Amino acid sequence: MLKKQFPQVKLIENKENVGFAKANNQAIKLSQSEYVLLINPDTIIQEDTLEKCVAKMANDSKIGALGIKMYDGNGKYLPESKRGFPSPIAALSKMSGLSKIFPKSKLFGKYHLGYLDKNQNHEVDVLSGAFMLVRKSVFDTIGLLDESYFMYGEDIDLSYRIQQAGYKNYYFAESNIIHFKGESTKKGNLNYIKLFYGAMIIFASKQLNKTQASFLIPLLKIGIILRAILEIIEQFLSKILYPLIDLGLMLFNLLTLKYIFEQYIKSDEHLTYPSTFLYINIPIYISLWLLSLWIIGAYTKIAKWKHIFIGLIIGFLSISIVYSFLPLSLRSSRSIIVLGFLLNTITLLIYRWIVAQVFQTNNNFFNTQEHYILVCEQEECIHLQKLVSKTQPNNHYVGYVSVQDIMKKDKNYLGKTIQIKDILEVYPIALIYFSTDSIAMQIIVETMQKTTNKSIHFKMIVKNKYIISSNNKNIQGEIVGFEIPRNQKISILQKIRNWLV
Repeated sequence: MLKKQFPQVKLIENKENVGFAKANNQAIKLSQSEYVLLINPDTIIQEDTLEKCVAKMANDSKIGALGIKMYDGNGKYLPESKRGFPSPIAALSKMSGLSKIFPKSKLFGKYHLGYLDKNQNHEVDVLSGAFMLVRKSVFDTIGLLDESYFMYGEDIDLSYRIQQAGYKNYYFAESNIIHFKGESTKKGNLNYIKLFYGAMIIFASKQLNKTQASFLIPLLKIGIILRAILEIIEQFLSKILYPLIDLGLMLFNLLTLKYIFEQYIKSDEHLTYPSTFLYINIPIYISLWLLSLWIIGAYTKIAKWKHIFIGLIIGFLSISIVYSFLPLSLRSSRSIIVLGFLLNTITLLIYRWIVAQVFQTNNNFFNTQEHYILVCEQEECIHLQKLVSKTQPNNHYVGYVSVQDIMKKDKNYLGKTIQIKDILEVYPIALIYFSTDSIAMQIIVETMQKTTNKSIHFKMIVKNKYIISSNNKNIQGEIVGFEIPRNQKISILQKIRNWLV
């Protein structure tokens, strides 16, 4: 694709992943320009970003490297746009969480320099390798990126050496970029922990004095162990949390029904369920319900009410079949099975809906259809709406928002981008698609910032060919190419889920 669409680009085709530092060094060695831009592939820059950044560096010869104000795929400011050196205090504050609790503190906020206004230009210690404009002459003076860093840490090391050579590292707040964040190595996984903290150990060993290093390196090693343990626990809990809650609710519901039947409904008959009901029947019923919920996809991230409802129905039918084969001594709870199904359906749906609302994990839990709008020019909205419908045929198109007033009558026109907050108050929008071809990146970022308090997902339509999105820095983003053939292998389990739901 690169060779076809960008024949003017010098393409270096490595046979293996050699890491961020080594790969960039390959390109820097071939560069003959005055400036070198280190930039992550999961970024979108504004139209004027490069022009403004180069102009700033041209006007101040003491700036060795320049970074920029970055936002994630959900329009939230990324604090790593500017950082301090990982001193023992800064590292301890970050690892302990004090930097999050007191982000603007000059003592605890040293890592992300939270006490510096993000909307003002500043001279800082560390710039992010996601966007770092460096003078080629600086590389000629201090050397290239340190290849002992595979990923992470090389930008800190480079920033440190730039400062040591007498140049400034400059945080430039007069332009923005969107950094979809973490697409290369997912935050929150064991590989990220190993790479990130390992890079900090390399930096401490190389650049800090013996006293600081002797304190920081053991701290970082402890951090690796603790973070790894917490990550394993978190991953384990994330997989079994909903099944555990469901198990607890089902057990409570069945025991409650057993108590009501014994104490009230069948009290005249002095009914007492045998111990086998507690130790055999209930475990069988709950197991079949949980298994059915898992098969139907109720424990996936995209689960909606129908996954739970259909899963419970399948579980109920499975229990009814198993019940008919049980010996007579174990067939003592047909009414509890029916009422248990009804009670489980009510309680599971209610608690999942509450979780979705409180933690915003699934804003369309009860809606199979999501409402979306386009932010684009009038002449392209019909075409873009057709493209979106190819990927999300069940979603509902509400209309489009444009930068300019649309004078002629158009029923799909909702208003201007500056009115986006009012538009979102009127319509229940879950998705906003931006056309990066017709809408300036600055307007896109400004529009995203106006809606950060709402649970809305953003997607970019690029060149009328791709949809790009990443709404959580810890979760894999999405890229859909309309002209790229995809041969996705669908598992048998997924085929069953698609057929049933």
